[in-house]
Amino acid sequence: MDRIQKQKEIVELKSAFASAKSAVVLEFKGLSVEKDTVLRRVLRENKTQYRVSKNTMLRLAVKDTGFEALSVYFKGATAVATSEGDMVGLAKAIYGFLKENPTITFKGAILDGEPTSAKDFQAIAELPPRDVVIGKLLYLMQYPISGLVIALDQIRKKKEESGS
Repeated sequence: MDRIQKQKEIVELKSAFASAKSAVVLEFKGLSVEKDTVLRRVLRENKTQYRVSKNTMLRLAVKDTGFEALSVYFKGATAVATSEGDMVGLAKAIYGFLKENPTITFKGAILDGEPTSAKDFQAIAELPPRDVVIGKLLYLMQYPISGLVIALDQIRKKKEESGS
């Protein structure tokens, strides 16, 4: 790779980090081409960019960005997934792949601007889908009201029975 190609790569990486809300650093040592292709497809479905690049270029790309803290993880065989959208979707996609493919490992992440440990990353990935959370929240908000309606209906029935 000549100097011009390296500069172009750094510009592309800087652009990806500048527009991203979240980034995950992975070590892909021992990952087959077929499994790497599967990972890329899964991440693409989640509107995530996935890049394998030289560590020096990654360090230069994150310099003076919100992702500079990730530079400590740029050692060995490094891949970076960046996302402009939903951090939970990104975490679920990567964590699901990590569970099925132990050859790839989690190094570190910054999700919505916050450094994230492996334990926190796993917790975020295991969150139920957004629709399920909203459904549970609506049920919890509705439950006290339905209890009140049932109690008032019981009082009405007793008054009707005693009045007859």
